[in-house]
Amino acid sequence: MRHAQGFILLKEKRYDPARILDALQRDWGIVPDSGDTPTVAEDSLMFNVNGLLCSIALMPAPLPNNEAEQNAAFNYFWPEAVATVRQHQAHLLVVVMPLGNDAATPITMMSLYSKLVCACLADDNALGIYTSGTVFAPDFYRDVCSSLHENELPIPAWIFIGLYGSEEGSSAYTIGLEQFNKMELEILNSEHEPADLHAFLCNICDYL
Repeated sequence: MRHAQGFILLKEKRYDPARILDALQRDWGIVPDSGDTPTVAEDSLMFNVNGLLCSIALMPAPLPNNEAEQNAAFNYFWPEAVATVRQHQAHLLVVVMPLGNDAATPITMMSLYSKLVCACLADDNALGIYTSGTVFAPDFYRDVCSSLHENELPIPAWIFIGLYGSEEGSSAYTIGLEQFNKMELEILNSEHEPADLHAFLCNICDYL
C-alpha cells in the first residue's frame, strides 16, 4: 500500500485547518511529530505523524464527471446519498503516505487516515467522504471508525461490500481489500439473502 486517499465533499468552498488539527488531538490524541510545525496555507495543510505524511488540499470545485454522485448511488445504507452529494461545491483531497517510514503497515496507514478523515468530517461543512468505492455519510463513517478507540478494525468504513441480484440469485463483491495487498472477493449467484452475503464477506474481510 503506497498511500491512503479519499475525498471529503464540501457544501462550501472553505476549510478550517486549525479546527481539523484540534479535532485530531481532541478526539484521537494525535499531534504532529515533535519538532514538526504543520505547513498551513489557504488551500492546504501538511504535517507528519509517526513518520507518515498527512496532507489535506482544498479543491474549490466539485469532483469532475459526476464521479461522486455515480458512486454514491451504490451506498444502499444511505438512500439520500446521491441527493446529498449533488450539493457539494468543493472537496478536500485527504492523503496519508509514508515519508521515510518503510515499516508502516497498511493497517497503520489506514488507521491514521481514518482518524484524519473523522477530524475533517467533524466540520458541519462536510457532506460525506468518498472512499473505498462509494460515499459514506459523516455520522456513519465517524461512528464506524470509533471502533479504532478499542483497537478494532472499522471494516464497513474500509471495505465497501456491493450487492446486486438477478434471476440467478444474489451476488456480492468487495472494494477496498486491494489497499491491504489482498485480492478483492466476489460471490456470484448465491441462494442466500443479500444481508447474509454482506455479513459473510464482512467476517472474511475482518479475518484477512
